[in-house]
Amino acid sequence: MELTVSLPVFIADLILLAVIGYAAFYGLKRVNRYEGALSRFITITTLSLLLAFIGRVIDVVDDFIGNQSVLFYIEETLYFFSIIGVTYGVINYIGNVEKRIFPVPSGEAFGGELVPGGFMYLGDNLGEILEFLKKAEIPAMVVTRSPWRYEGAPENVRTLWVTQAAENGVGPTKLHVILDGAVKFFRSGGKLVVIDCLEVLVLYNDFQSVFRFLSTLKDYAIETGSTVLLLVDESTIDERQMSLLRREFTPVKSLRELLRTSP
Repeated sequence: MELTVSLPVFIADLILLAVIGYAAFYGLKRVNRYEGALSRFITITTLSLLLAFIGRVIDVVDDFIGNQSVLFYIEETLYFFSIIGVTYGVINYIGNVEKRIFPVPSGEAFGGELVPGGFMYLGDNLGEILEFLKKAEIPAMVVTRSPWRYEGAPENVRTLWVTQAAENGVGPTKLHVILDGAVKFFRSGGKLVVIDCLEVLVLYNDFQSVFRFLSTLKDYAIETGSTVLLLVDESTIDERQMSLLRREFTPVKSLRELLRTSP
């Protein structure tokens, strides 16, 4: 048998065969090694790569036979299902990772409601904050640098960890990602987003960017009839910045001011 394609094409086919074969073998060694979303991702991707590998083997054989009419449709079918499998695996895995990072609303509003809009609490009384979250009885998300502070919070409270050191959180410079997660939370039925990491956001970003982020978040809260609560330590914010925040977020001395009883 002789080659029916040029030597560079044949070499490229062999390289692709080797690369896809190695990737499929790499995945096979890890099937059933992990649990949950990662296990599904590895299984689906590995099966898809195996289909692609078979397609590449046929393609290499075809380089000698040159019978395009028979093998072409087999190759295309294998590649078709391989691409669909890889695409589904990637999208499914990303979706599961996002669900793990970004909270989804839990629970419903019962006897209590919150005044919609943007508010600012000048204090760091964790006990009062937890008591407020308990009495509010609504789906809430806390964007925080220290999620362990809220381990005693009710089940309807979720946390979004702002960190640069873990996969299960969001970096403090990713304001657009935090905003997107908070907006999805509102639109999925969430009623309260608490920002408990203002000083960290200002540290990693310029204040104007953080202020725009907070203002936009407040607008989405008003649109969905929800509430944004900004926890502020005055010692970390200068006078000019505090003045801007006061214009956008109504200061409250006690979190009870935000609670209102349904008629």
